[in-house]
Amino acid sequence: MAENNNNEKKVLLSLKNVDVKFNVRGRVLSAIRNVSLDIYENESLAIVGESGSGKSVLTKTFAGMLESNGFVSNGSIIFSDDEISKTDVALTSYNRRLLSRITDMLNRNSRLERGAAEYRAYLEKKNSVKFAKTASVDEARAYKKTMKELKDNIVDLNNYLQTLDKKNENDRREIEATKKNIAELSAKMKKAADDYKVLVKKHKAEYAHGDAQKTDSAELSKLLAERKRKILVPDNENNPYGLSDKVIERNKIIGYEVLLSIGRYPRRSQIMFMHKLNKAFAMAMSVGEDLTDPEVLNRIFEVVAFRVEFRSIDEEKNVLHGYVILDCAKVKYAKDWQQIRGRRIATVFQDPMTSLNPVITIGKQIMTVILKHQKCSNAEAKKRTLDIMAKVGIPDPEKRFNDYPFEYSGGMRQRIVIAIALSCQPKILICDEPTTALDVTIQAQIIRLIKDLQKELGFTTIYITHDLGVVANVAERVAVLYGGQIVEVGSVEEIFYDPRHPYTWALLSSLPQIAEKGTDLFSIPGTPPSLYNKIIGDAFAPRNSYAMAIDLVEEPPMFKVSETHYAKTWLLDPRAPKTEIPENIRNLHEKMLKAHVDFES
Repeated sequence: MAENNNNEKKVLLSLKNVDVKFNVRGRVLSAIRNVSLDIYENESLAIVGESGSGKSVLTKTFAGMLESNGFVSNGSIIFSDDEISKTDVALTSYNRRLLSRITDMLNRNSRLERGAAEYRAYLEKKNSVKFAKTASVDEARAYKKTMKELKDNIVDLNNYLQTLDKKNENDRREIEATKKNIAELSAKMKKAADDYKVLVKKHKAEYAHGDAQKTDSAELSKLLAERKRKILVPDNENNPYGLSDKVIERNKIIGYEVLLSIGRYPRRSQIMFMHKLNKAFAMAMSVGEDLTDPEVLNRIFEVVAFRVEFRSIDEEKNVLHGYVILDCAKVKYAKDWQQIRGRRIATVFQDPMTSLNPVITIGKQIMTVILKHQKCSNAEAKKRTLDIMAKVGIPDPEKRFNDYPFEYSGGMRQRIVIAIALSCQPKILICDEPTTALDVTIQAQIIRLIKDLQKELGFTTIYITHDLGVVANVAERVAVLYGGQIVEVGSVEEIFYDPRHPYTWALLSSLPQIAEKGTDLFSIPGTPPSLYNKIIGDAFAPRNSYAMAIDLVEEPPMFKVSETHYAKTWLLDPRAPKTEIPENIRNLHEKMLKAHVDFES
């Protein structure tokens, strides 16, 4: 097993508090829940867990391959790559005119900052008037809380209905009772909505017949008039908007960043995004937000997915230089994903036959990827294709160039899929169960091939697998997933020889290598939780023989075991009773070492 030296490595990909959800037939499935993880340059990371734990969804998220009904609902995924983070825009005559237009819009809007205090007061007063006409803040909050609780209860009951069998007599009675409960809750929702409408109508009538309406209207008009007076422009040709030198310089820099941020789009899209950004800046200036605050700017620039920070201007070459902090969670457009997917993050799937086009030759499929992502001629692309085919162990690549996928064995097809993934020299290679469909001998060859190529080309490898035997031989670090969350992460030695989470204990207990002859293989009792429902406490608690009362009511934090080892379990709380790991995995080192030697031989 390889040593972990992540302290010396650069963070390549950083996930912070990531939530991923899917809209499924009117319901929402929470596939990934509050995941944070740093992935380092040139490391081997294994993501392990049962089927449905979220392993593939997690990697699809930062590779931009989520299904159309999936979305990142929270968090950030920062991809640190200097090559694609640097952004240049040529200052052509068209771009200079566009820049002048952008800057003028910003300067014109900056007048609004002088009346920001009055406008904030106006909005606050307008909001209070709105509540006076409808319902108080407390009444509105109570209504929303009631409706949410009733709706959540109905969703839970509908999910419960799906678990019942209509053919079973007892279940049929339960189905009828559940449907009755749903009908009662629906009636309560309707009554709550009707009562709220009556309350709103009452407040509206009281407000209309009282003196407050005239007073509020006069106050609102006064605030708008005062704001208008403050933003009036002084008569000055040299400074038509009456701005300070500091504000003019700030707007100049922001103008550069707007041009850098919209410069990657076609001209029609540039104009559309320019107007959207102008509207966002006008609102920010109206309420007096600090436009020197990077967080404020980043939020405004979410209109175009992300902000490109201005670095310098080369007047000699007429080029603007910028730098983007690339948040994959905010990437919306296919053109932006093309810079990442394939070129910087590539994937090897478990079934090569579904990844390859059966009617296009092997050589053509590899060439297509190279031509798409790298600027080179057909001759150069073919040369690179033959080179990568040789690297992955395809004999006589010149002769096999025009072969079709069906002419290759399963192991050779997997080599071709690896060749396609590596053809653009990605920073991260995701291997999604790359050996599942292969026999043991070919598995060993493919794993050794990936390890050798990683050493030669210097990319980060992420293995998605349920095979802990593979993990022991390829990984430097392991992240254990359960119920859409990372429950334990550490070096491979820490996970195998000093595991701290009961779920990790259960996975290790399932290893065939530690099973005694003539006995049944260990299996984890129960089933994983439904990700349609809100999970209370520790997701693994219902299947955990070591569970405590707190596991059923409160989600555990991530406890630090060492600088590289963390586990999400209440057993690590100082107040928890001392618990020993299962006896069958206490002396795992010898057995795993033997398995490792057998694998290498």
